[in-house]
Amino acid sequence: MHAKVNRVLAAALLSGVVVLLSPGMSGTAAAEELVVIANPGVSLESIATKDLQRIYLGKKTLWPDGSSIVTVMPKDGTVHDRFIEDYLDRSVQRFATYWRQMVFTGKGVPPRSFATEADLVAFVAATPGTVGFASDVADTSGVKVLPVE
Repeated sequence: MHAKVNRVLAAALLSGVVVLLSPGMSGTAAAEELVVIANPGVSLESIATKDLQRIYLGKKTLWPDGSSIVTVMPKDGTVHDRFIEDYLDRSVQRFATYWRQMVFTGKGVPPRSFATEADLVAFVAATPGTVGFASDVADTSGVKVLPVE
């Protein structure tokens, strides 16, 4: 009897491990996707990943029309971390260290951060030249969603 129970428990445990390690699965129930958003006055209809990298590292500060780029991001969380890792190709720690060095040497100002997505989206909607990102479930009315190339 104990052997049968042990086999059932082992099979259940093994299948649980297989599910957790399946491609595309993460430790959270549902992985949040993200969208890049901009003030409606930004003239772009899409944005390249390379441009996002340059913008969020302070290397590109002007839009094609000559207006200033204002960068914003969530203060922390899954979407924050995924953007840095997937779009900027850096670890969160490396990104933070980069901006500490830039500020210390007077070479740049890091993206402004917001505690809530609602505050971030409202700021993007109200501030010309602003670009940011949020989860794909955030209310993005009032801003332009920019597909990433």
